[in-house]
Amino acid sequence: MASPESRSTAAEYAFLRECELFATLSDLTLQALRLRGQLILLAPGDDLFHIGDPAEYLYVITSGVVEIRRPAAEGSPELTPVAYVAAGEVIGEVAMFTRSTRASAARMPGGGEIFRISRDNFLNVVAGFPDLALCLCFAFAQRLESTVRNMRQERQRQLSGNLKFFDLPTVIQTIISSGMTGTLRVDDPLGVTLAEIFFDNGHLCRATMGHLTGGEAFFQLFQPPPKEGTFEFKGGEHEVSEREVADGTSCDILLPGMTMLMEAVRMQDEVQQLRCRIPPGMRYRPLSDDLRWDDDLLPTAYDIWYRLHAGTPTVRDLLDDVPASHYTTLSILNRLLETMQIVAQQDDLHTTTNISLAKTSSDRLSSI
Repeated sequence: MASPESRSTAAEYAFLRECELFATLSDLTLQALRLRGQLILLAPGDDLFHIGDPAEYLYVITSGVVEIRRPAAEGSPELTPVAYVAAGEVIGEVAMFTRSTRASAARMPGGGEIFRISRDNFLNVVAGFPDLALCLCFAFAQRLESTVRNMRQERQRQLSGNLKFFDLPTVIQTIISSGMTGTLRVDDPLGVTLAEIFFDNGHLCRATMGHLTGGEAFFQLFQPPPKEGTFEFKGGEHEVSEREVADGTSCDILLPGMTMLMEAVRMQDEVQQLRCRIPPGMRYRPLSDDLRWDDDLLPTAYDIWYRLHAGTPTVRDLLDDVPASHYTTLSILNRLLETMQIVAQQDDLHTTTNISLAKTSSDRLSSI
């Protein structure tokens, strides 16, 4: 290694200004760094440092390219290139602060010029020039943020499993509490997608399940929750389609995720009682032309009311076709029955009564 000839005062620290790490520093700070460091020339093939060397210097590449090499396999003496660093880049600043040893080797295949400054000299400049300390804080904070983001994305890619061994509400609670962004897909045992739910930083934003969307799709997923099949959470932003923008469904769930989850669990308990009260094969007819309704379920109640006027759908037909969860559809039918706005058709009522009587007789015989 040899020291190059001294440079003119005007250009002696210009190369530091070209480094992203030092670009915002004052001229006085850059000059202080330059005076406490040294420029060295490396011939083609010269090594900058080796694996295991103490990290005593920070390096700035002023010309040429540095080749970073690591073992080809664990314990192997053979080194293989893993990266190339060009002029204007800084090497070794983190290891210099932590006093760790070099985990990689570096050399200059074509030779070049390097500026280096020792740890002690660099810390002296940091102590005397606050703008350098602030610059380093911003740089390290950005790197830490990027590392955490990459780690979170890596965890998100691994979030999958079989529903025989995982509790779906707990999976969703984990996604919410971890602040993940991505799409949770739930498949049946044959691999057919049952539902998709998109989260943005842990916030429940969109859901689809069959012909249902939004909160009704989310609720339907728990009526009852699938016990077989698989789930997979893929991290990443959801691409909003033109249809979602036009329909206003790009973010169609407004309540907090945990609120939605608790409400879904509550509905899960009640929907079984409603199914017993309103059999799937039953048909109902309206008792008047006008619907009496006064809450936020009015659009869905009108939908059911019109379907009952237009034909004779079974409860099963309504559950399949109405754009609402089974709980919502059944609770509306139940309320219409309680307020005597609909009545069961006589043939269905007789059939249901006969089935109920037959079941009661069978239960009595089995107990004898």
